[in-house]
Amino acid sequence: MDQRRIYYCKRAVESPTLDGKPDGSAWALAERIEAGFHLLGSETERSASFLDVRALWDEEALYVSFVSDPPPVPVTKTERDEDLFNECAVEVFLGAGDGYYEIEVNPRGAVLDLYFPNVDEQDWRAMAKYDVPGMVWTVHDLEDAGKWCAQLAIPWKGVPEIARTEVEGCPAVVANFARSQVLPDGAYDLTSWSPAQKAFCELDAMGLVVLIS
Repeated sequence: MDQRRIYYCKRAVESPTLDGKPDGSAWALAERIEAGFHLLGSETERSASFLDVRALWDEEALYVSFVSDPPPVPVTKTERDEDLFNECAVEVFLGAGDGYYEIEVNPRGAVLDLYFPNVDEQDWRAMAKYDVPGMVWTVHDLEDAGKWCAQLAIPWKGVPEIARTEVEGCPAVVANFARSQVLPDGAYDLTSWSPAQKAFCELDAMGLVVLIS
């Protein structure tokens, strides 16, 4: 556990507004992750396209805000629980015992949310039958070089199996932040906060989101 990547997630003074504006008053308190993102399987190589994330928490929910460069391929998927990862999506992974929750949002506001009771489960479509109760999200195009922003409020009650621990006397949850996008040549640009080697969902590689006041 000591070698996991750590993000100190500040408690929100007021619940952040999900308006797609990453510099809103509540979000301004949150620390940004930018330099910590690397391509899957490497702790040094970075994606050619920009990504950052910031998060806040309160008793009700975990709040996450992503800002990403525009997708390198057209995004066509608009329905819930489609394979968003085969075009472009930002992703939150939350460890849950022997499994994990996976929540994806694409630039068109579509969501794919899944619960895997164990990491060996391969049928993602069956796992997508789980929809996080009470989750709220939004997507907004930014004026900054075509970037887009996705913001989520993930209720703690909606992810009841989430893995919890303590760091320095503070509660913490096991998590990873990521982006999956297809490049024009068909290759994948897979960007991860945690030092995962083969998959974003590697439980031993996920980081710790420490919930501080």
